[in-house]
Amino acid sequence: MNKISQKTICAITLLALSFQLIIPTFAIEDENKPEETKKPKFAWFKKNTTQKEDNKTKKNKKIRVEEIKLPKVFQGKPNIPFNQLSVMTIDDCVDYALVHNPNLSVSSERIKAAKSGIGQARSSYAPRLTGRVNYNHNDTHATHMHNTSDSSGFHVGVSEMIWDFGRTTAKINMAKYDTESAQYDYDFDVLRVVYDVKINYYKVLAALAHLDIYEQNARIQTLNYERTKAMFDEGLKSKIDVVNAQVNLSDANIQLVEGQNNLETAIIALKNSMFFQEDVPFIVKNTENFSFLKADYKKKIESLTTTKPQAQDFKKTEDGLIMLTSGIEHRDIIQNFEFKPLTLSKQEAINQALELRPDLKSNEMLAHVQEESLKVIKKQYMPEITGDLTWGYTKTDSNYSSPLQMGASIGLGSINPYGIHYQIKEGESMLDIAYHNVNIAKTDIFWEVQTNYVNMRQLERKIPLMNSKVKATLENFELADGRYSVGLNNYVELQDALANYNNAQLNFVEAVFNYNVARETLLKSMGVK
Repeated sequence: MNKISQKTICAITLLALSFQLIIPTFAIEDENKPEETKKPKFAWFKKNTTQKEDNKTKKNKKIRVEEIKLPKVFQGKPNIPFNQLSVMTIDDCVDYALVHNPNLSVSSERIKAAKSGIGQARSSYAPRLTGRVNYNHNDTHATHMHNTSDSSGFHVGVSEMIWDFGRTTAKINMAKYDTESAQYDYDFDVLRVVYDVKINYYKVLAALAHLDIYEQNARIQTLNYERTKAMFDEGLKSKIDVVNAQVNLSDANIQLVEGQNNLETAIIALKNSMFFQEDVPFIVKNTENFSFLKADYKKKIESLTTTKPQAQDFKKTEDGLIMLTSGIEHRDIIQNFEFKPLTLSKQEAINQALELRPDLKSNEMLAHVQEESLKVIKKQYMPEITGDLTWGYTKTDSNYSSPLQMGASIGLGSINPYGIHYQIKEGESMLDIAYHNVNIAKTDIFWEVQTNYVNMRQLERKIPLMNSKVKATLENFELADGRYSVGLNNYVELQDALANYNNAQLNFVEAVFNYNVARETLLKSMGVK
């Protein structure tokens, strides 16, 4: 029993030492987090480089996993104090959407799944444990003989892959590049969320500005009907003018109701794009290039069910006649409007897009994945070096044994050269496809940015011209109103002048909206959040 105990203690000690030597080596490798490593430069169509093995690795026979710096996952501001928020800026809406959009949560889980692939690839260097307990009963019948015997025992062992000439290294690199591609896909999803929220925010601002114009027109039409009816009672206007004034007043009120409905619909679309869940007043605020400062947004949003235009005191002429244009705050829709063009050249926009676009970077990482995949295929011809440590104890009716075995082996698995040859051909084609996808993405980005840049600049030049048109149509309406008041023109001319003024204001708001959309579209194509 003393001999058995000594052998048992010796074997357990050796087994424990082997764990201490093997497991820490794996743990250190696992702690080399990819976030702290340096990202390699992308090699464009360097097939010779991808097909050659690292000479230093061959010489030293050390495990070298290519280090990759993973991009940081973009995160919005987690907690916005809505109970203290009087208005929501465009940045507030974007931050809320980035925190609450479930599609981004799905993309984030894809990153975690891809990171798990790194650990799975590294696990090839981890020790593999085996254990077995056995019992055998042997009953032998022979001529003039009958023997029976019993044996029992157990075996435990540790086996670890020491080196496979770069196959596992390439698999780890594949998993790292795949993880980086998933993170760039997440960034591209963030880019889309930011763009959708901003566009819907501008739609709310445009609906509010339109509502300003509709309310002003309803006030003017109300006043015009009252003035025309009073002049008809004095015998200064015909009955048809009164009827036309009443029809135009009805149209203005209908337009006002439609404008309020459009505003409410735009707010719902904005909340939907944000996944807004708060039961608080939702008040927006002007942006830098959508600054119609006369709009009382809080009052308009809180009174969406009210169709009556705001009351306003109107001035009269010396003869006691009401002047419609005296009730208009001059250039209301453009008063204090400031416009700040984007100071960026076309080439700068293209360069920034090629540097920032996450979908392009994702394609580059997928090309790296194919490079490493081809390395794995080619290294199937290489052997694998493994180390083994086993110990067991077996006892029979008459004796016992307690063997301890340590050793290393090198060998090849089952290799099909014919199949590997065609796997290499397939891998080379897949790699070429990945390279072409990168070039296609770069070309698409090149032309997309140019198109968006030209569209933005065109609308940028259009806004000052439409600003001048609003001023001109307002002046024309003032003149037509004055002439109508003294009987120098008819009702049709007055309404034409008012319609031109209203259309000029609506078109100006639409131009500002289109410019902001074009600007955000350009920034999205550049990869700017």
